[in-house]
Amino acid sequence: MGTMGMAGRTETGSRRVPGSPSKEMHSPTKARTSRVPTYQPQRSSRKLFKEKEHMAEEEHEEVEHTVPWIAALTTYFSYAMLFLFGSLRDMLDNAAALVGLGFGGEEPANEKGYGKLLNDFQDFYTRRLYYRIQDCFNRPISSAPGAWIDVMEREFSAPDQSAMRPTGDVITALNLSSYNYLGFAESDLEMRDQVVATMRRLGVSSASPRSELGTTDVHRELEERTAAFLGKQAAVVFGMGFATNSTVLPVLAGAGGLIISDELNHSSIVVGARGSAARIQVFKHNCPKSLEETIRCAIAEGQPRTHRPWRKILVVVEGLYSMEGEICRLKEIVAVCKKYKAYVYVDEAHSIGALGATGRGVMEHCGVPPEDVDVFMGTYTKSFGSVGGYIASSQAVCDFVRRSSPGAAYACSMAPACATQASMAFRMLAGEDGTNKGQQKIQQLRRNANLFRAGLERMGCEVLGDRDSPVIPVMLYNPAKIPAFSRECLKRKLAVVVVGFPATPVIKSRVRFCISAAHTEADLISALRVVDKVAESVMVKYKWSGRPNVTPAGEVLRQSAKHHMEVVGLWDATHVMWSDTLRIDDDGRFTRGNGFAGSWNVAMRDGKTILRLEWDRWPTEELELNSYEDGDNVSKSPCASPRRHMFTGAANLVGSTPVQQNFKLRPREDPLSPRDGAVPKRTATFKLL
Repeated sequence: MGTMGMAGRTETGSRRVPGSPSKEMHSPTKARTSRVPTYQPQRSSRKLFKEKEHMAEEEHEEVEHTVPWIAALTTYFSYAMLFLFGSLRDMLDNAAALVGLGFGGEEPANEKGYGKLLNDFQDFYTRRLYYRIQDCFNRPISSAPGAWIDVMEREFSAPDQSAMRPTGDVITALNLSSYNYLGFAESDLEMRDQVVATMRRLGVSSASPRSELGTTDVHRELEERTAAFLGKQAAVVFGMGFATNSTVLPVLAGAGGLIISDELNHSSIVVGARGSAARIQVFKHNCPKSLEETIRCAIAEGQPRTHRPWRKILVVVEGLYSMEGEICRLKEIVAVCKKYKAYVYVDEAHSIGALGATGRGVMEHCGVPPEDVDVFMGTYTKSFGSVGGYIASSQAVCDFVRRSSPGAAYACSMAPACATQASMAFRMLAGEDGTNKGQQKIQQLRRNANLFRAGLERMGCEVLGDRDSPVIPVMLYNPAKIPAFSRECLKRKLAVVVVGFPATPVIKSRVRFCISAAHTEADLISALRVVDKVAESVMVKYKWSGRPNVTPAGEVLRQSAKHHMEVVGLWDATHVMWSDTLRIDDDGRFTRGNGFAGSWNVAMRDGKTILRLEWDRWPTEELELNSYEDGDNVSKSPCASPRRHMFTGAANLVGSTPVQQNFKLRPREDPLSPRDGAVPKRTATFKLL
């Protein structure tokens, strides 16, 4: 037990700052002024956390993503074919080079006596696999990365497809590929004027590190606002987000220290951990149980060879994992770290601004007090429409980082105009601009993310991640589906990001949708229609179990033969908020007269036939199949005539509880109204009461 106690505390048992000197140092920067509001936990965020806590416990029961066997088999076979034909082409190119011929795609020649400078596998993968689909990656745009972007069209300019050139044409597409969570990437008039004024006053760049001429009043203001927003004593601003992790971790964890990292942490964390003199261990992704086992074993064994206690243990996690769309289980991880006296380092690059009732990131989303996290790291690129990164912690840690980190001491400081942009975004989120625009952006982002996730799940795609996450990955698996999905989406004016090896495991290729508060519901619903068509043609609906009305329950079949009631067709709908027609189609979709649509299915529950209407943009509504007499008097005995049956149920009102018996469906004269003049397919329908 003595070993455990020495893992992350000093001899006196008091909390010590990781990497800092034994004596507290006073900050050379001025203290925060009273005009910057400090972090106070919101009642709404606590209420939101309590509502989600039970759901989260059930949701995270150590569920690990597994690849379907058929997808794994076809993916491995596809890669085997690609490597086989790539190797054959290399052999032919080498043979042609020996006889003086060349096909333009041979490997780079080496000088005599020198070994090959390029990595064999990476060079082969780039030439034979990546070049063939590079038109799907790094697409240049000629507009701001807002909700809609202008994508510059390109064509291959080399025989071996190693280079591309723009054609001069552009495609205006809906942007589901940029980290523009709160929509600050597009110009806001008030922000624009402030940013331009700063640029005219302080120039485009200071061209100097923070330790010399790179610190201005706007940098100090941004540090104050960042620290106050996160509820920490101080903050340090860096000019680059990647450099924040890669240059801070080596100075926080040195010789005799241990870094325990999530297995799916960002490459900047991996580079920073490897650059330190500390030992590195990895725990299973987002698994507090695996973290506890790793810490226990590390403490029991001690340092290698000497078995002395670790000088410090630093647990590094991300708030939101951008490749998985998963939210960190921070509350459980903090509890484990407290138990074993380990420090917590949270990378909030994707979660700050995007999660929490007031945008304060994963700590607010999970209900963790700021003082329970020792070091916050984040960037201003994803949610704030700017550049750079930050470290927020105690005053002693920030002073130490400011002196010791190469990113702060030697690298060029953040551009003053960009610092102003980030400060203005903080002001809007805190409500200091006198409006509720910031809160509206946060709420809109959450609604958009959950709306789009629900639509993807309903259409049968294999969706990863958690609710409220603005990053929504959908699995593709097969390498041929990477370019097919991307190109088909761009043809339909939808810009998406596809990701494959080495950014993901070789059999876990995916498309990653990035949702923004700048998107309207109409944008996302139109995008879902495009994705539905592309997913159908590319065949990535791995979770689709067949049309929802193809295989009815036995009781429904029995009642169908007796009462002859068709669900597919045209209905008169009377809702508490509207009256319209409702067309139920044989493909599992329904459409209201004004164009609103969704998915439907029928189930038996407690001997009753229930029709579920899963709207694309509204909450799901359920109706029970009833028989009725003239005058809408409900009768207990079923009637043999299909015209004398109707569905009745509860209607959902946004922001309130469902109201019973205020949603009714009655069949019209034409119960099988064909879609778009086509003859309806009756093979997918079934008869009900």
